[in-house]
Amino acid sequence: MRTLLWACCALFLFACNKSSLEPQEPSLSGKLKADVSANAVAINKSTNKKIFIHWMPWFETPASRGAWGYHWKMNNQNPDIIVNGKRQIAAYFYPKTGPYASGDPDIIEYQLLLMKYAGADGVFIDWPGTRQRYDYPDNLANSNALIGKLNAVGLQFSIVHEDRNWDPGMASSANGDFVYMQNNYFNQGNYLRNASNAPVVLNFGPITFHQPSEWNTILNGINPRPKIIPLFGFTNEVGANNAGGEFPWIYQEHPGVVDRYYTQAASFPLSIGVVYPGFKSFYAAGGADGPTWQIPFNGTSTFSTMLDKALNSSVNIIQFATWNDYGEGTIIEPTDEFGYSFLTIMQQKLGVPYGQHEFEVISRLYEYRKQYAGNSGVQQQLNQVFSYLVNLQVSNAENLLNSIGGGGNPPPGGTGVLIKNKWLNTYLYEENGQVKYNSNSSGNQYRWAQETVNGHIRFKNVATGNYLNIEHLYNYVESSAVPNTYYSSYWVLESYNGYTRLKNEWQNTYLNLENQSGFAQCTNVPAFFESGQWTLQN
Repeated sequence: MRTLLWACCALFLFACNKSSLEPQEPSLSGKLKADVSANAVAINKSTNKKIFIHWMPWFETPASRGAWGYHWKMNNQNPDIIVNGKRQIAAYFYPKTGPYASGDPDIIEYQLLLMKYAGADGVFIDWPGTRQRYDYPDNLANSNALIGKLNAVGLQFSIVHEDRNWDPGMASSANGDFVYMQNNYFNQGNYLRNASNAPVVLNFGPITFHQPSEWNTILNGINPRPKIIPLFGFTNEVGANNAGGEFPWIYQEHPGVVDRYYTQAASFPLSIGVVYPGFKSFYAAGGADGPTWQIPFNGTSTFSTMLDKALNSSVNIIQFATWNDYGEGTIIEPTDEFGYSFLTIMQQKLGVPYGQHEFEVISRLYEYRKQYAGNSGVQQQLNQVFSYLVNLQVSNAENLLNSIGGGGNPPPGGTGVLIKNKWLNTYLYEENGQVKYNSNSSGNQYRWAQETVNGHIRFKNVATGNYLNIEHLYNYVESSAVPNTYYSSYWVLESYNGYTRLKNEWQNTYLNLENQSGFAQCTNVPAFFESGQWTLQN
């Protein structure tokens, strides 16, 4: 996807003049506007460089868009296939949360808190623009969902513009991207600005628009007029009056291009270094076009070395590339393969006074969000946990989580919940592998322990240990032994007018008592049907 761009960068940079500049710690006051509006306590660090993390907004699941998005499956993978508890995704690395939807508010909360406790000041958002094409509108919605949470966590943001999403000759249409930024982003107190108070917009290229005259058209009428930060070596394409610096990325010639950038970084109005863990793309394995070269991870040593280079350089900002580009294998968010290791290295080298324990507390918050979805009382408590964490009150957050989960054990404890139907005022129970209902609620056969596996919710009958499921697509809901990888036993809890709807993740149908047959069903019923509305009672 970016092969031609990388090749062009490498060819251009071979001709660049080299200078021998002594690395020095820059003064932020000379390059950036540092007065950031935020509603949270800032993390202390030993570096005064700004730390930004490059984030991708393009992941979708059946729960978010009705089908798996391209970036989890590419052209030949099927995430509905589960082997050893893991979905078949288009990646060599597996997120600790399992594959997720970028717009999921629980995922956004989890990711932003992890970034904050790793030492991040903000997020560079790989932004699709406003063109109504492919999955761009979904990407835009996901980006806005993340932006809507940033100020609460105390993080800044800036856009990384993808002009590749426009065709040649469409500069006047691309102007709409910047009108959108002007109206929705540039006026926010936590948007990144340079020392002259101009909004900063990175550009991944340029890829489509290679003439300053085109960029004059794109930026025409934008107020405040932003400064564009193109890739290393491309100011001449954007135009000196429009550009405000350059930034490097991940190149096949590793680490040569980045090293050359650092020798010139002090000459840029705004300089942005780059740190990455390695490069191992899934494109070929996924039947997709893209680079096939690799940069070895060497455990975490590539990441550690690149971070040392950035810290010892004169750059104003360090960009971590990336949080979650699974297709290219440049992920630093927690995965099964690397755990929290990239984030703990950040903490150590940036001088952050926290460690892995805080990341584990944040992960517990995410698990509890999923575990108690639909339970408004617990969700209010989890909102307080979030508030404690953004204000660095980790002990208070952990104590409250312990009170919810029973001393730190996985929720929800052995007693389970009663699942009560709004329409008939009856309770679900198991009998001979079938799920029935009754006005009685006495006995463990009426109680269901809510569990989470790979980020998915299951209900286990306390009396039998069987799980609520629709494995055989009978005309009734089953309670039987099913492996924890079976989608037929996964449920999504949706809120509706103070009640909960239980949607099966396999068939996207809803638990209900519509036919009054004596058995619970799982069929398509409208949200307003009380037969499909439930209360989960402790």
